[in-house]
Formats: sequence, structure tokens, C-alpha cells
Amino acid sequence: MSGLFFYSVVVNARNKRHSDAPKDRVLIGLLSAMVLVVLACILTLWKLSTLNNTPSWWSKLDDNPHITERSGIELENQITTAMTRLRPVGEEDWAAAINQDQLNSWLAHRLRDTVRTMTNNTTIDQFGDIRVTINQSGLIAGAQFIHAHGSTIVWAVIDLGTDDQGRFTINTRRAYVGSTRVPAGYARKYLTSDNLGKASVDLGDGRVVRIRGIRAGDQRLEFALRTQLSE
Repeated sequence: MSGLFFYSVVVNARNKRHSDAPKDRVLIGLLSAMVLVVLACILTLWKLSTLNNTPSWWSKLDDNPHITERSGIELENQITTAMTRLRPVGEEDWAAAINQDQLNSWLAHRLRDTVRTMTNNTTIDQFGDIRVTINQSGLIAGAQFIHAHGSTIVWAVIDLGTDDQGRFTINTRRAYVGSTRVPAGYARKYLTSDNLGKASVDLGDGRVVRIRGIRAGDQRLEFALRTQLSE
């Protein structure tokens, strides 16, 4: 009798283990799925936390001693002098360049006043610093957006140019929020030729200066220009 009881207990235990095997696999599967979800959440939070990170190229510009208000004013004077110069017949085509330090100085100290004066638009005051860096692979432009939780750098790697209709063109190659890359399509929705305007300056004396081409060089933007009679 005792032998039969022992056999029955062993058989029942073995059968129980077999019947619990599917349940164990389901439990392990659920635990694995939970671990993956937790890891995904941690990764997502880590990625989101980088939205407030400052990209390395932005920090490097702080060490430049030439970013001064005076440099920005001098840049305006140089541009005005070059554009209004009387050019003899045969010398209508000319070239000019703006270096990175001059441009950043102007952006830091003169952009807001210029935008408010020319457009009566105060939206520019919602931004902090605005900076660029230039190399032979293109132009990097960024703006510091101030918000309730601090600030975030929004920036993009772009190519500037002009088209046959005399308008500025722009190609957004990469776009970022902080150190996190975002689809460049978001930037392309706003940075269009229609929004950029004409690539020309009316001098108001019967002449116009047309920007025929733009090229990113070694820490400077190079321009091909033509002074001609207004149409």
C-alpha cells in the first residue's frame, strides 16, 4: 500500500511539472517582455534627456576673442562700402567673403536690432544666442531656444545657394535638437526658397546687387556678385 502511495506521489509530481511547463514558458516570456519594455523606456528617457545638451561645435565658439560688438558694426560698414562702390564697365562681376568671426559677432550684437527695425517683428526676442560655424563641408547654423525648463539648441547642417530665378536656395542635410538628430524634413518645411526671399539688394540709386552664388570655404562664406542696373 505504501509502495503504491509513493508511486502515486511521484507520478502526480511528474505530471504536475509537465503541466506547469507551458505556464513557466509564458511567465518567462512575460518577464522578458517586461525587461525589454523597461530597457526601451530607459533608452527613450536617455535620448530625451539629450535634447537639452549643447552640441560641441556651439561651445567652441565661446573661446573666440573676436566676437565683439565692434566687429559686427565693422562688418555692416564693409558690406555697405563694397555694395555701393561704383564699378566700371567690365567689372560688374565681383567677389566678397564674410568670415565666421565677423558673422557670429553680427548675429550676437546686431541681428535683433536689424530684424526689429526692418520688419517690426519681435519674435527674434524669444531666442537666446544665434551662431554659425563654417567649413568646406557646409554651414552649421543654430539658435538657442529659451523655454520653461531651460534652453535647447536647435541647429542644422545646410547648403546655401541661389537659383535661376534670383532667389536664395537652401538644402538641409541634417537637423538636430540638442545632440539628438531629427528628420531633416521638419526643417525643410520651413526653410524654403519662398521663405528666404530674393538673392539681391536694391541700392535705391537705379542699381541692384545680385548674389549669383554662395560657397562655404574655410571658416568663411564666399559670394559671387554682380552689380547691374535695376530692371
